Amino acid sequence: MGLLIESQIKSLSVEGLHLLVADAQYRIGSHIAGGDPVDVYVEQQRYILDLVQEELQRRK
Repeated sequence: MGLLIESQIKSLSVEGLHLLVADAQYRIGSHIAGGDPVDVYVEQQRYILDLVQEELQRRK
């Protein structure tokens, strides 16, 4: 699954990357706020945030 996510992130525009960051942050926040969060889900969203950060750094 990691390779699919990585390839999809590389195909996004900068605006799309920023929207993905906002979405992942919202998902983490709402998931944790809902109580009894599933750590695997939160880690997956953080993984996406890390990949986006790497992609934005690569594009500089």
